[in-house]
Amino acid sequence: MNVFTVDHDLCRKDGICAMVCPVHIIDAEVGAYPTMDKHKAAYCIGCGQCMAFCPTQACAAPGLDRKDCQILRPEHMPTAEQVEELAVSRRSVRNFKNRNIPREQFERLLAAARFAPTAKNTQNLRWIVLESREQVVRLAELVVDWLRILPQADATLSEGVHASGLVSAWDKGIDVITRTAPHLAVVVAPQWHWGRTDSAIAATYLELLAHAQGIGCCWGGYLCTAFEHPAAQPVRDFLGVGPDEMAYAAQMMGYPLFKAKARPVRKQPDVTWK
Repeated sequence: MNVFTVDHDLCRKDGICAMVCPVHIIDAEVGAYPTMDKHKAAYCIGCGQCMAFCPTQACAAPGLDRKDCQILRPEHMPTAEQVEELAVSRRSVRNFKNRNIPREQFERLLAAARFAPTAKNTQNLRWIVLESREQVVRLAELVVDWLRILPQADATLSEGVHASGLVSAWDKGIDVITRTAPHLAVVVAPQWHWGRTDSAIAATYLELLAHAQGIGCCWGGYLCTAFEHPAAQPVRDFLGVGPDEMAYAAQMMGYPLFKAKARPVRKQPDVTWK
């Protein structure tokens, strides 16, 4: 791993890199070149904050290279009103066209979603994408199989998720598990206390990014419940979730059959001001 490097020809000696470092391992005073000794470098989490905020792109964090750091393009930033419209126009989509999302578009969405924050910048999430309706149906069938045994395996949860009703609907040809979605994106993380939170954030990033490209999403609540239940090992096996991992979030995805035209009223924010 390379050490913290500074281009003295570019550095303005402003100390910004030290001020934005989340683990405070850069030594810098205004008017002096920043430094980092090798002992402190061992605590670098590789977040790139020093590089992101340096006005002249003069520094590189341990393990990172300045040539790989792309300059942001402010001219591509949407207005505040446009971002707000993106957020308030998002709806959970449960009716999809029989049309697949090209892999290239999926790859672009996931490449952008990787910029979602992760605890300690671990970036330890991975994605499982079911690319065909046939694969999605197979997963849904395994979830329904789990729901069939849930009354015996976990009566309380069975009642809470209305397992018998879900099974009955499935047997009648109504897919309430994956909503006939042509694709499914699942977020997998190591089993540690930040895994669930990191996965939820990443799935939310993906949902908003997809919405901006005209792709609808819906959180797979029944899927997520199955992912974590002890009696649903066949579900995890199908996805290829390892023993030290957990699938924490799932987005059903596809092109919407219908498009929302209005913004229904929401509850007012419940805020405590202190």
